[in-house]
Amino acid sequence: MRSAYIIWLSTTLSCLAASFPDYPLKPVTEYPNIVTTSGLAVAATPLEDRRGQYKYFGMDLKARGYVPVFLVIANQSSTGSVLLGKEGLMYGPAGHSQHSLADPAKSSKSDHALGAVEFIPYYGILARQMKSKSIALKQNILKKELQSSTLSPGASVQGFVFVPAHWTHSSRDKVQLSIPLIRSGSDETVTVDLSF
Repeated sequence: MRSAYIIWLSTTLSCLAASFPDYPLKPVTEYPNIVTTSGLAVAATPLEDRRGQYKYFGMDLKARGYVPVFLVIANQSSTGSVLLGKEGLMYGPAGHSQHSLADPAKSSKSDHALGAVEFIPYYGILARQMKSKSIALKQNILKKELQSSTLSPGASVQGFVFVPAHWTHSSRDKVQLSIPLIRSGSDETVTVDLSF
């Protein structure tokens, strides 16, 4: 009976490791929260709806303390490229000091525990399936994450950043996201600040 249950559960979990759709992309000017400066346009859309988070990520990131924010960055100038280094993105409560963004795909204590349990008879099959699903979810986050890039004139880049946020009851504090963009061939840095 126990082995039949474990086999059923492992097949159910393997079915859950499905692919997730891409977040719908629109032209940068069609987003409600947009900042345009020095030939650059940056739009941010927080994805705070739990159903949307399950649809695109397979998990409730809000319960884990993150707000996934979809960014679209466009170089609207006719000359000169800009460099986006995702390591330079900073966040913080609006009007306060800022911090580097965290990595939600980082291994957790439960991932390490699953690794230890997978060698126990009967439970090993279940632990391996759960670990496999966890890896698939992390790979999906990494696939959708904003990547460092060079934006030539007319080019754009998009992806998610995961902003740690602290909720008080049903609402969260306003968050400010700073995005430094470096003009290639010079030391000029254009910093775009978005609040949401």
